Amino acid sequence: MKLTNKLPKFLGSLMFVVGFFNVVANIFRPFKHAAHRIDSYTLVYVNSTAFSTSLISGMLLILISGGLRKRKRRAWNLAVMLLAIGVSVEAFRYHVHFEHVIVNLIMLLLLIFFRDEFYAKSDPTSKRHPIISLLISGLVFVFIGVLLLLFRHHDSIVGNPSFGRILQTVLNGMVGIQGPVQFSSERVTDTVYGTLLVIGIASVSIPLLMLFRKISPINKLSIDDAAKVKKIVLENPQSDSLSYFSTRLDKAVMWSESKTAGQSYRVQNGVLLVSGDPFGHYSLWSEVMDKLIALADEYAWTLAVMGCSDRAGELWIKKTKMTALHIGDEAIINTKDFTLEGSNMKNVREMINKTKRLGYYIESYKVTELSDELREILKLKAVEWRYGQKERGFSMALDRFMNELDDQEIYVIAKKDDELMAFMTFSPWGKKGMSLDRMLRSKDADTGVNELIISSAVEFARTQKIEQISLNFAAFRSVFEEAERISAGSILRLKRNFLRFISKWVQVESLYRFNAKFQPDWNPRYLIYPSPTKLVEIGIAVGKAEGLL
Repeated sequence: MKLTNKLPKFLGSLMFVVGFFNVVANIFRPFKHAAHRIDSYTLVYVNSTAFSTSLISGMLLILISGGLRKRKRRAWNLAVMLLAIGVSVEAFRYHVHFEHVIVNLIMLLLLIFFRDEFYAKSDPTSKRHPIISLLISGLVFVFIGVLLLLFRHHDSIVGNPSFGRILQTVLNGMVGIQGPVQFSSERVTDTVYGTLLVIGIASVSIPLLMLFRKISPINKLSIDDAAKVKKIVLENPQSDSLSYFSTRLDKAVMWSESKTAGQSYRVQNGVLLVSGDPFGHYSLWSEVMDKLIALADEYAWTLAVMGCSDRAGELWIKKTKMTALHIGDEAIINTKDFTLEGSNMKNVREMINKTKRLGYYIESYKVTELSDELREILKLKAVEWRYGQKERGFSMALDRFMNELDDQEIYVIAKKDDELMAFMTFSPWGKKGMSLDRMLRSKDADTGVNELIISSAVEFARTQKIEQISLNFAAFRSVFEEAERISAGSILRLKRNFLRFISKWVQVESLYRFNAKFQPDWNPRYLIYPSPTKLVEIGIAVGKAEGLL
């Protein structure tokens, strides 16, 4: 992979400094040459244009420095153009700022010399981005216009107008209308309004260019492709427990050439976030991974894999030399071996018996067996029991509820006095398994209702010849488990205490404790990442994808 070279990051950071220098050197007197009043229409206009151009180019260089750090070719093209314009305009200024010329010329030569490092395509975008760009560019260019009046032509303003009148003059000038501020000569007036009109045109031109550029869809899976994924996942006896969640419509899929295997992913904040294991025959996984690596390289995205198993993780590491981080374990119940007998299950057994005495009972259905009335109640409760919280999940949950695509879902429902109190839904896991998708309950439901639902789900699974049930994911389970041993060191216990602190906002320890009650097998899950310096960037992308941020 080409992503290891640090030169673009250095040049991007240097570009930020150059852009900042261009802005500061023009607006703060200690950093610029004294202004010279020239009684010549042309030179006044050229000096005013040079001032505005230097400010505009400086701010744009700051904005595109991030694109250079990510190797974006479009950012390189724009940077070279801005630097060339800046050097050219500066050469015609009455009092040439040689430090500007030298700094910008050095930066320009560096970019040209290392041009092959900037190969990445610009990110696909949406039609909302030009609107956002219009708002941002409008604010930036209004700010530049205000600086033009306050710093470049301050001595030519008649009287002492308020900031509001200066702002009104700038806004009027950007659309070609004269404002309330008066200037000392007609030449300066024409120069100011001519420059403001150019600024106004520039503020609209950039968003228009974005609007008419080719726009590609982001992170979307068509219904037809989702159906293909579902067919492959259900027919493959070796499908991963999370493979069905590759049918989420807010994910994209990288297919093999034969379209009989693939990998779901999402691009989030410049991170190509791969979700779980590839689906389809193992012999095609390598091909799919190579395509994803090439895609990340093409756009200079950071490649990361969230929630993969040992089998997929080993292949990713072999191909990319990335690092694996054990982020937790998935609880797996083997229905054949599960029992409520024994001292280890005493707590679960007591909770179940208590809820039964309180009048709770269970109904289990395939989704096709649900009555219309029960469907409507479940849809209503699925929204009500979120209690205003947004949907979460990316790697280990669906993005839809009771969709016609999901015709093999299983619903296990807890009722009391004929009133729905809690329910869980399970998605198919290959031919002989099911994975927990949703777990919702009323705030009025008694403690122990979830234990009752899960034990009943196991009983129902046996009648359907389902051999395995995937429950919740327990993040950093090993930390909690190992910290309880007498040999645990202070650093391990410090990690455990930090996770307990985090658990006040995100369920971490409580999910581990709940899962552990059922004496499950633990299936490790990993985060595959390129370097420790990328962990914060990847963590933010994961948090946003999972709905935590």
